[in-house]
Amino acid sequence: MKKYYLVPVDNRKSFYGKAYVIVSNDGTETLYSYNTEICKRSIDGAITRIWPGWSATTGRHIKAFCGMNKKEFCKLPVTFRPEHHAAAYEGTLFF
Repeated sequence: MKKYYLVPVDNRKSFYGKAYVIVSNDGTETLYSYNTEICKRSIDGAITRIWPGWSATTGRHIKAFCGMNKKEFCKLPVTFRPEHHAAAYEGTLFF
């Protein structure tokens, strides 16, 4: 397993360690934003959405990782996990 930090694709200098990617032994890359799993990219390039929310900052991380904007990312199917329901209830899950 390997880890690398994302570099912004806009005029920002850095994400200051808030966005990183874990590469598994099979080559699958998983984007983490603020230590939350956001999405995965398989070896064939297919993107799987994990996090059901959206925020402007995480959107910049997604753009740097796979080039998707909000409309494209939000169209991807997502399966809710128990922790997503808890975040929605607490008001910390943003759509």
